[in-house]
This record gives sequence, C-alpha cells and structure tokens, in this order.
Amino acid sequence: MAIVNRRRYKRLHAALRRAAAKEKPALSEQNTTVAAPGLAETLWKGAKLTCPRCGEGKLFSSYLKRKDACDACGESFLGLDADDGPAWLTIGIVAHIVIPLLWLLERDGSLSYGTEFAILAAVTIGATLLTLPFAKGLFIAALWRIRRDGR
Repeated sequence: MAIVNRRRYKRLHAALRRAAAKEKPALSEQNTTVAAPGLAETLWKGAKLTCPRCGEGKLFSSYLKRKDACDACGESFLGLDADDGPAWLTIGIVAHIVIPLLWLLERDGSLSYGTEFAILAAVTIGATLLTLPFAKGLFIAALWRIRRDGR
C-alpha cells in the first residue's frame, strides 16, 4: 500500500512541477479580450472527455482516472471530484434504455426468462460502461465551471 501511495505522490508532484514550470504571462501581457467558454461549451468539452478550458487536452489518463492537469494548457483538475454524480446520471440514462427493452421483450413473450435476463444484463452492463466516462467528464466540466465562477 505504501508503494502505491508513493507512486501516486510522485505522479502528483511531477504534474505540479510541470504546471508550475509553465510560465504565465504578466497580467498586462495577457489577452483580456478572449472570453471564457460559455456553460454549454464547457459542458460539451467535458462530455467529449477533453479539458473544459481549452478543449484540447485529455481529461482522463485511463478509463475513469482523472488527470491532475491538462497537458495542453496546464489547467489544474485537482479538487474536481465528481463523487457519485456520474453514477446517478448513468443510472438514469441506462434505465431509460433498459426499461423499454424489458417491456418489449415481455410483450412478445416468445423468449425464455433466462434469455431475457442475458439480453438485459448484457445491455445494462454495456450501456453503463459506455455512458459512465461521458457522465463523469460532464460532471467534472460542471465542477470546473462552478469553481471558475467562484460559486
């Protein structure tokens, strides 16, 4: 366990050093005419699994593991923990797929219960695994927007 924590610490420390190494221009040199992305654009970037700020860097380093910072713009994602929100959204989306499918399978009555169960289990697991990363990206983008707006 200590080895895993040491590795995690080293990765976090390296990401923070990379982010600190990128010099930010002085306030007078910054382009103040560029508007921050709107809410819809921010959420869309998150749903595309890209950085909510620039839309270029990847949001995840693996299936659901959030990166500490954007590779393209250096925006920090530390503290943007989506917790249970993506799971609830995924349950809501998958339920709207599985329940009508269950209704259609039961209406015909031509399949055995074992076959229906196999079909519904496969669809449920597949839809959940496909939907969850996009829901998490959406929630991280929403949390980034809230933090940026200072709410």
